[in-house]
Amino acid sequence: MKTIKDSCLADEFEGWDEDMIYEFDDGSKWKLASYTYSYSYSYRPRAKLKTDGFRYFLEVEGMGDPVEVVESK
Repeated sequence: MKTIKDSCLADEFEGWDEDMIYEFDDGSKWKLASYTYSYSYSYRPRAKLKTDGFRYFLEVEGMGDPVEVVESK
């Protein structure tokens, strides 16, 4: 997968949850493509946005494998 963004999330991160919007420092916002839940708290964690050419994935430091996301308007 190709990394297209390597930055920090803008605020608190409380893990994966279907109702959450994940915002990068540059203001781009992403949400989960399908239901995933896992709790882990961190403040402004390092995060990478990756693509396989068709889909996008968010990888957050300390959370293991990336999860599929879609852009949130």
